[in-house]
Amino acid sequence: MARTARTIPQVKKTLHIPTDVVARMELELFSELEGKVPHGAQSNLVTKLLREHFEKLDNEPVLPQP
Repeated sequence: MARTARTIPQVKKTLHIPTDVVARMELELFSELEGKVPHGAQSNLVTKLLREHFEKLDNEPVLPQP
């Protein structure tokens, strides 16, 4: 079954993340049903966290310039 086309194209990035953080992420994302971290789960988590971060930045009050 073909996947549906994404409205926003994706870009492959390589990240260097400490092993303790990766281990915790994999524990949190692990699927008992699949017996592994589901395909795309790590990308989805990083995307969600980055969007939340950007939303927070966009909503921070801007200090007036003197």
